[in-house]
Amino acid sequence: MPDLQKRTLFTTKTSFLATAAGIGLLCLVVRQRARILSYIRHYRNPLAGKQITVVETLDECQHVLDTLTRHCHEYKVLGFDCEWVTVGGKRRPVALLQLSSQKGLCALFRLCNLQQIPKGLRDLLEDDKVIKVGVAPQDDAHKLAFDYGVGVASTFDLRYLAALVQQKPEGLAKMAKSLLNVQLDKNWRLSCSDWEAKVLNEKQLQYAANDALVAVKIFDKLVKKLEPTSFWKPKKLNFDNIQERLEPFFDVRFKEGFLNNCASIERSKAAAVAGKKSKIKPLQTRSISTRSKALYDNCNLQAPDGELLCTIDAKKAQWYVDQSLGEIISNTPLTVRLNFEPSGRAVGDVGRYYQNPKENRCVVCGRRDPLSRKNVVPREYRKHFPVVMKSHTSHDVLLLCPECHQLSNIYDLKMRTKLAVQCNAPFAKEESAVKYIELPELKQVKSAARALLQSRNEIPAERREELIRILFNHYKTEPTHELIEEASKIDTTRSNENYCHHGEHVVHMYQNEFGGLCELEKLWRQHFLSTMKPKYLPELWNVNHNANRLGIRAQEGRVDKEDLIVAGLDAAGVMETVANS
Repeated sequence: MPDLQKRTLFTTKTSFLATAAGIGLLCLVVRQRARILSYIRHYRNPLAGKQITVVETLDECQHVLDTLTRHCHEYKVLGFDCEWVTVGGKRRPVALLQLSSQKGLCALFRLCNLQQIPKGLRDLLEDDKVIKVGVAPQDDAHKLAFDYGVGVASTFDLRYLAALVQQKPEGLAKMAKSLLNVQLDKNWRLSCSDWEAKVLNEKQLQYAANDALVAVKIFDKLVKKLEPTSFWKPKKLNFDNIQERLEPFFDVRFKEGFLNNCASIERSKAAAVAGKKSKIKPLQTRSISTRSKALYDNCNLQAPDGELLCTIDAKKAQWYVDQSLGEIISNTPLTVRLNFEPSGRAVGDVGRYYQNPKENRCVVCGRRDPLSRKNVVPREYRKHFPVVMKSHTSHDVLLLCPECHQLSNIYDLKMRTKLAVQCNAPFAKEESAVKYIELPELKQVKSAARALLQSRNEIPAERREELIRILFNHYKTEPTHELIEEASKIDTTRSNENYCHHGEHVVHMYQNEFGGLCELEKLWRQHFLSTMKPKYLPELWNVNHNANRLGIRAQEGRVDKEDLIVAGLDAAGVMETVANS
């Protein structure tokens, strides 16, 4: 075939393929035009197309709720915020409730005019399938509960989601700017304006609506990083999966979530490698310390006849040698053989558990560094156990990476809440959870006395007379210098007769009312398994471990009947458990 014909044929094929590709691309663009236009519109202004509806009557309320509920069937998230007025330093009831759907409907409920929470609105707020998002939404939910007696379910702080997708957890305005390129007006004169005014002005309406709408838009932006999808093959968000992943954070204040700034840890490490001092401002949340060395050395401890008793750490192995209780018979691995008969040998799965080497890695995700110890049964409960159940508790000390540790702590907070309700043992700062109560009157007397001692000559005469009058009213006599000195040192607290230590009370209730302490241990172990779903637990780790261990000790005559009763076991039942294990 001549060269000219070949070139013509090649050009024709190329043109055909290019035309086909262009038609295919055009069809794809046409098919996805709504999605493309949506991306362009939202990139330019995520708040475009919002619809603000002010609700002031019960009739208006129901119509708006019907629309919000319909939107929530498709996208089960609402932006959530509240506004109120402060008069004379005292907060008045919530005046305005803002709810915004992902579709842009911003419903502003003027509670100051409604004077109540209508049933439809109450049902929506209490629906735990609809996530209410914002920054510190739990605080607003608490105010609504206090003012109107409504419980807001499934509140979710957006800072948790930011941390989960490696974004910086910030305030609403900063996240709006960094994630949506939206500048919110946060002028204090506007935020502190009169939300009970007869008519809200345009700036107030925009301010209130934007706060709620921005919250749901930020959620939408971040959750797509949590569940990424292809642009060309979009799929709807699976809200069942999303709820399962976010549920441990629902109704938990951000500062109570125990989230550590993992990004700060990584930057700190990088700075250390570069030989620089790290100057990273940590988040105002509880940090999790990590281990500088391995927890498991997997040294062997043997009985005098050479039978393996258990694996121990190098420090403990050396202690036996230093105390002349054993001798080293091997260095690889370090093996110490006792020169006396131990009180017990390795029996059954319990014994084999302690014989097996343990890996230094996160039992949940398998990460090997950094790691920290996790007490599956928290120490606030374990420390109130009898001695027989506090010894040999290494079974319930596992290794977790900081991220898994944080998540586990949040799950634990919910379990503590359930135990607090079940056992009537509050762990929050309620009156019964405080060991000592400060008496305001004595505090005022002490403060007045200290002010007179430290700055008597600098205090204006009128204020000085007021301080002296406080002391006179308390002591019923003219305060002398000696009396003022005595008043400056008085104890302003008293013991709380209703004091209840949460952990101690829960242990007491399980010991006497709920089947024994082995049941409390099993509850926490099963909680850890069901919430964290660990993939790398040590072999033979068992929720019934302590019951089996006590059974073996009972067979060997090394446990008292009273201890079995406290544990919730009886001798006959224990023997049967051991026989069947």
